[in-house]
Amino acid sequence: MKIKKRTQLGYGLISLPVTLLAMMFSVTATAGDIAAGKAKSATCVGCHGSNGIGNSPEFPNLAGQKQAYLAKQLKAFRSGKRSDPSMNAMVKALSDADIDNLAAYYASLSMGGASESGQKSASVTSKASKTEFPETVFITMKKSGSVESFPTEKVWPGGPNMLYNAITPDGKLLLATSPSTGSVYAFNATTGKQRAVIGVGKAPKGVKITPNGQFAYVSNEGSGDISVIDLKSLKVIDTIKVEKGPHNVRFTRNGKIAYVTLQGGAGIGVIDTKQRKQIRVIPVPGITGPHNIDLSADEKTAYVRDFVHHVAVLDLKSGKVKKVIKVGNGHGGIDVAPNGQYAVTAAIGDNIISLIDTKDLSVKNIEVGNGPHGIRASKDSRWIYVTLTKDNIVAVVNAKTLSVEKKIAVEKFPFWVAVQGNP
Repeated sequence: MKIKKRTQLGYGLISLPVTLLAMMFSVTATAGDIAAGKAKSATCVGCHGSNGIGNSPEFPNLAGQKQAYLAKQLKAFRSGKRSDPSMNAMVKALSDADIDNLAAYYASLSMGGASESGQKSASVTSKASKTEFPETVFITMKKSGSVESFPTEKVWPGGPNMLYNAITPDGKLLLATSPSTGSVYAFNATTGKQRAVIGVGKAPKGVKITPNGQFAYVSNEGSGDISVIDLKSLKVIDTIKVEKGPHNVRFTRNGKIAYVTLQGGAGIGVIDTKQRKQIRVIPVPGITGPHNIDLSADEKTAYVRDFVHHVAVLDLKSGKVKKVIKVGNGHGGIDVAPNGQYAVTAAIGDNIISLIDTKDLSVKNIEVGNGPHGIRASKDSRWIYVTLTKDNIVAVVNAKTLSVEKKIAVEKFPFWVAVQGNP
């Protein structure tokens, strides 16, 4: 067969076999290695699920989308034409082949897959008690827009999309961020009564309270700044500009320095809290998108959890990474136990938590359930509390035996943990 172009346009006659044309179109449509894309997708499961269905409403479904569309969007994030601090950092290191493989993999998945979140566990029979909750513990419920207090298991109504939370040192005030409304909700931590709704920046994520209990720092991922809230007036009194994608903060015990994870990829921002100014950025090579952070007992080392499956052990004086440790897939919280003996991190795209020995940096993985994200140790370091986002469960792990002792059913999408006595 011959294909004839209009000769008045000067193209003349072009002769191509139909079979060759078909082969060309077929190659274009199937470019990309599906198996390689599936392997690479471990980076994506924390938000978009292992089946390509978003873990919550703000994360789009990728399963069954057109391959060319997915590749185009990934390349737009890589070049910066599309702006999102998390996505820009995630795709920065992807090659064209990686992008083609990912697009091919997600295009091959069924659009009809069920969401992975919101599943109940048939094995849950436990009730909370003072034995494993010696101090009050607060869990935010992202999908239910609520907060649950333990060991009482009382539920407080909150606002849309309750995410990160923090408790004041005196245990009287609880704060929780609502990124979809650009605000922080303040609660009486004893009664659960809302005291205020405080407007902050765009897409607030982590919230942390200064050791003296006077101020809260809120990481506004969307606007690239930190809102400083006066906890007496419950009003924003200052805004600190930082690099792209601030996600969470950790104060030193004296409150003079705040370290902020810059999920846009720059590293760890160092804030002088007296000046309320970022004074330094420490790069963290070897990880993708610094996500959450905690400090060693002597505050000389930072444990930085990324958005993929790594923890960087960072010497804060030299600014050098001592070690990059592979942990579970997807992002999650990280906590150094108050006794300083271990650090523990979750992995929302997996079913394990990883316990890191702070002396030799060895790792033990503990199977806990589906979608662990929020994680915190008790004040005495005996218990580890884990939110299982896909099971609607809070798991209680014995830090000595490394076994799950209780699984407690909660409301939808338990997200973050605040523990009285472990800021």
